[in-house]
Parts: sequence; structure tokens; C-alpha cells
Amino acid sequence: MNKKMISVLLAGTMALSMVACGGGSDTAENTTKDVATEETTETEQTVETSADETEASDTTIETTGVTGATIELEYGITGAQLEAFQEIVQKFTDETGIGVVITQPGNVYEDAMKTRMASGDLPDVWVTHGWSVLRYSEYMMPLEDQEWFAKIDDSLLPSITDEDGHIYILPITEAVCGVIYNKDVLAEAGIDPTTIRTWDDFTEACQTIKDNLQDITPIEMSCNTSGVNNYMLECMFPTFLTNEDAPNNKKEELINGSFDFMVDGVDTFNYIADWAEKGFFNEDALTADLTTAQKAVGEGRAAFIIYSTECIPAMLTYSPDANLGVMPSPAASESGMSYYGVGEGNASCFGIWKDTEYEEECKQFLNFLARPENADKIATDVDGGIPCLSDTGITDAYILNAFKESQEQFKDDLTYDNFFDRSYQPSGMWGVFDDSMDILLDGDAKSNIDAALQNMQTNYFDLHE
Repeated sequence: MNKKMISVLLAGTMALSMVACGGGSDTAENTTKDVATEETTETEQTVETSADETEASDTTIETTGVTGATIELEYGITGAQLEAFQEIVQKFTDETGIGVVITQPGNVYEDAMKTRMASGDLPDVWVTHGWSVLRYSEYMMPLEDQEWFAKIDDSLLPSITDEDGHIYILPITEAVCGVIYNKDVLAEAGIDPTTIRTWDDFTEACQTIKDNLQDITPIEMSCNTSGVNNYMLECMFPTFLTNEDAPNNKKEELINGSFDFMVDGVDTFNYIADWAEKGFFNEDALTADLTTAQKAVGEGRAAFIIYSTECIPAMLTYSPDANLGVMPSPAASESGMSYYGVGEGNASCFGIWKDTEYEEECKQFLNFLARPENADKIATDVDGGIPCLSDTGITDAYILNAFKESQEQFKDDLTYDNFFDRSYQPSGMWGVFDDSMDILLDGDAKSNIDAALQNMQTNYFDLHE
């Protein structure tokens, strides 16, 4: 199956703060920033606010023209994204007579879902935001018997399948992290990106850029709470620690809480400190924001950024003629494989409560969402992620083609896994990644390695407890 990928509409940028961090930490840093909700939409709605006057009070939005059962959907989006989704949901009711009540808990979606899991009072359908297997699977019904299952992109299946072979969601989009690069910069430096297969190759490429293109930053970095520095660890750790071909595989230790960052995290931090020492990062790395980083790569003032592919739409907005590519994270050793972190889309993966009274109605709803015209609208207008159903009509999108190109280039040298922080870290570590990178890059990076690793270790143990 071709591994279908991404829409380039700017809606993708709305989900940037959720892509990996949406899985790793259960704090507000892992939710999409709220967009002010318009008072009216094209679809007539009934909106009620619950009697709960707390910060977590819910808003419910009902479809009209209901002639049959009504199912509840818990959803964390707001604003224009929610409006676009409401249009789809109303069409479902118009066609089937089945009502849908969208429960919108504001900016506390994860807390609301944890409360509902604890009480046993769950919605009929909800969005899993990266956690269908690790957090929600015991509450959801298996769905691999649905006809849309055969359309799921192969690259995503390992991340959404449990040890018994079950999946629990309809995934409409997926999220990918890797290395985004400016093709023109690499061409000017005489670098063929397909030859970058290890982190040593990557270091050599950066050195070539620094030596031959004096005004070009090899690696654009932003430590200003934008997630760029978090993604560097997100993309590098698996190549050293968790991929099947990793030279120092530590999956079990990472999961059971016995992992020692002071010993086994050194290789990753050494590489980053070495890049800092060689001057590969932009001078304003500690203060630059995401917009600054995106503009630098899009405009050709920087060669590489290690991030989610969802940053590309913004780059194209700032620089419409940008010539961008994406490649997987290089391997830690010559014998290793290149790696893409792949996970569930954050606002587009829908599961069904195993104890719902309306199983058939819920399955009808998911089948309706899986139709190409509806799935593509969710990918472009609601989630902004990477289409992962094979019958998508999004075939000419910039990022889709860039990703397919990289898959062809690296097809014999690719491994996929769920995001590192979702699979191998206790909840809350995404923010720790950010803090540790700030510690590392503030001053002499080589001298800061121990302090950065100690911050990782202390929080890792505390969060496990």
C-alpha cells in the first residue's frame, strides 16, 4: 500500500503543539491552542452549557433533524476546526437520522476523559489524540473487522495495533516527525540527501554547509517553547535506544522505569553538544520562536530543521516558492535503519466505547467519516494532518509528495515506530525534553551534558513514581 501523506493547508499548523507532545504529557502544553469560536456556523446548531460552573464545564453541540438514536462524541477542538467538523456531522444526521451530540470540554480534554474513565461514564465515541492503545484500549471495542481497515496506511499500523493484533480507532490522519530540509541549500552545498544514512553522515553534511555556505545555518533550532528542541530528542532517542536495530536497545528499561539517562542517554546528548560546539545552530537558538525557525528554513537561510512535517505548511505560507524536502531520522550506526516517528493524528482518530448502547449507530458514524470526501475534509480543515487512508483524494499536496518521495528514496532502509515519548516515557516527559535541551544549550553544551541528563533522570524517576 502506498503510504499516503499530508495536506498542505495552513490548518495543519493548528495542531503543531499536539503532534508528539499530545502523547507524551497530559498537561495543557499538549493540546491545540484554542481558537475563538464563532457565534454562528453554516449549520444550524443547538448549543447548551452544562450546569457545572467550574473551569472544566462542557459545551454540548447537537445536530438537528434527528429521527433516530443520538450518540455522544467527546471532542477537544474549537473554533474554525470545530465548525468544519460540525458540517460533516450534520450531513451524517441528515442522511441517517442518527443524532450526534458533541461534548466539548474546552482546554481540559485529557482531564475530562480521565475523569470519565474513572467514573465509567464514557461517551459513545471519542478522539484518542495519540493514545488509542496505551491509554484507551481497555475501554474501546476492536475495529479491525470494519471495511475501512484495509485502507489504513502500513506505516501507521504498528503504532495503533496492540499485542493481540487489535486496533481501536478509525485513523483519518497520522503525524510524522523527521528531518525537513531546504533542497536548494543542499544542492548548492553539493549534498545528496539520500546519502545521509547515519548521524555521522548528518554531521558531515552540516560541516560541509558551514564550510562552504558562510551565511547558511546548518541546523535551525528554537528553544522558545516551540517544540523544536523537543523534537530533536524525539527523533534521535529511538535511533539509539528503542528501534529494533538500535546499538543499545533499552525498550524494557525505558518502560519499566529502570532506565538510566546518565549512562544510556549520553550518546544522544553528545551529538547535540558536538553540533553546538561546531557552530551548527543559529546564534539565537535559545530565543528564536517557531515562526523564526520556519522562515529561516523556508527562505534558505538554514538547511535543516528536525521537527514534524506539519511545520511545512507555514514555511510555504511565508515562502511560497520554497523548495523543501523531508527525510527520516538517520541511524545511530552503519548497520541501523533510517527512522520515521509515526503516530495517530491528534484530532482525527475516532474510537467507540465497548459498552455503548449504540454500537451499530457508532459504526455507521465511523464509516461515514471514512468516506473520502469526509476524511479529506477532516484532514484539510479539521486536523491538518497526514491522510492515511488509501482512497484519499488528496494526491497533489506538497507534503504528501515530499513524503512519498522520501519513502521511495529510503524504501529499503526505513523503520517506523510510534512517537518515543508516547511509547517509552512516563506521562509528562515532553516538557522535560524542552527543559533539558534548554539546559544543554545555555552556554558551553559540552559542560552542560551532565546537568541536562540529570534533569532527564530526576523527572523520569519522579514521573514514573
